[in-house]
Amino acid sequence: MKSIVLAVALFASAIAPARRRATFVMLTTQQASASTHTAPTGPNQLSPEEIQRAIHGEGKDHWIEIEDMGLTAASGSGTPRIFLFMPEAVLASQSESAKKQFLAYEPTSEEKRRSMMILAHGFVGKTAREGCASVTRVILLSDPSGGLVKEAYLSEPLDETRQNGARATHCRALRTKFTLDDVQKVKAAAPDGEFLVAVFSGAVNTKMYKIKKKHQAKLGL
Repeated sequence: MKSIVLAVALFASAIAPARRRATFVMLTTQQASASTHTAPTGPNQLSPEEIQRAIHGEGKDHWIEIEDMGLTAASGSGTPRIFLFMPEAVLASQSESAKKQFLAYEPTSEEKRRSMMILAHGFVGKTAREGCASVTRVILLSDPSGGLVKEAYLSEPLDETRQNGARATHCRALRTKFTLDDVQKVKAAAPDGEFLVAVFSGAVNTKMYKIKKKHQAKLGL
């Protein structure tokens, strides 16, 4: 699969400059050893009309960021967070990036998929000794008991450098993709339609982020 490039300019007003630079380094990094499951085609592909609308900017704001503020307040650490992107937001930003470079843009087959992309960053301690937690797995859950679980069809580790006091800490974020069909199934099975994104570091479930109705409205779900 080709590297994913997202234009920084589309999100400039929403993310603080330092955080924005770190985030989009992750999103523009060349893929390394992505693990995939076979994703269905046909109904899971955007229509030509949907693709054209997205390329012209429709849905460019269909993305969100959620921070684990409780952990940050308790430890003073680098903030764990997730970013969720709908396919139209990816297409819009890719198109905008190409225009700024005076390049023609033709979406790849992967970019045309009806999928949600989730980028997850882990915990960074206050000191070098505390280190950081690399993210190794992200899943969708209908509820904390795991009534319905959906795995990503694509999982790609991304190297990142986080400032840890006077020293830099090297960790791994994780970029994952889920079919929108799976997203809708988890949403339908979730209490009040508010499903969870669970983040793991090895065998440890480090955080469950609730995707509330307000988040879903922003995503256009």
